[in-house]
Amino acid sequence: MRGSIKPNGSFPNGDTKNNMKEKKNTILVPVITPFTDGETIDYDALQRHVECVLGQGADGIYVCGSSAECFSLSEQERMKSLEAILEAAGGAFVVAHVGTFATGNSIRLARHAERVGADVISCMPPFGLSYSFEEIKSYYTDVMKSVELPMMAYNFPAATQTHFTLEQFLGLFAEEKMQYLKFSDVDFYMLEQVKSHTGAFIYSGKDENFLSGLAAGADGAIGLTFNFMVGKFKEIYRLFREGKAEEARTIQHSVNEMVRTVCRYGIIEATKYLVGLKGIGVGHARKPFARLTEEAKTHLRSMAEREGIL
Repeated sequence: MRGSIKPNGSFPNGDTKNNMKEKKNTILVPVITPFTDGETIDYDALQRHVECVLGQGADGIYVCGSSAECFSLSEQERMKSLEAILEAAGGAFVVAHVGTFATGNSIRLARHAERVGADVISCMPPFGLSYSFEEIKSYYTDVMKSVELPMMAYNFPAATQTHFTLEQFLGLFAEEKMQYLKFSDVDFYMLEQVKSHTGAFIYSGKDENFLSGLAAGADGAIGLTFNFMVGKFKEIYRLFREGKAEEARTIQHSVNEMVRTVCRYGIIEATKYLVGLKGIGVGHARKPFARLTEEAKTHLRSMAEREGIL
């Protein structure tokens, strides 16, 4: 069972957990989706944004996750977005989120991701109805069987209302292709247990708790606000690895001031506004997301200037 493998156990592709860490694919940006005024995807802006965040130090890109408004995108839009991002990424590490509410749809997206050159696939488990763990596990298993790519599980209980037990995590990671975990939760006891019992490469998914996640055993992070302040997270990671916890905490506080402000006004629309202030026009979120008020824009700009983002 994968849950009892040793920390240096090998994966089918010849990697080991130790040399996976050495690849340094630690800070991944879940890029937002730029839209025109007509709510069509602006693929040119998408590619410019990918080039920008990679130029600012991101180690890779997470494609068509919730930050990209993936569940408002058609299957063709998701496929074309991945192709555009791969072209702009120039060989950087790319994870394609292929999660949907139906296994067959996710398999189509997974096969496309493999065909066009993604490095890893990821799936948020189906949600919105009452799914048993066995149904979720079979969903992951069926998608993994359809391709040769490794899988990143996506733990996001606030959105999916799925709360995996340790035994259930071990069941998921019994599959050899299940190599990564996006852990968008603040149960750091569980994060530590999953890390210790599986040796999986874990990405913290809560921007405001990145430093806490690192202390619990996370290897890296994937977060929405990386779209406009990826450099701060790179610095937190560096300082933590150098044992400079207090300096890292100071930067985490700055991050949290921005996270609190972004959450106050709507995380997707506020993030798009801040990306625009940094020079890449990405339009607005698709309806029903509301537009920012002028008061909100003023406050966001002021905070971004205060925290050294602009």
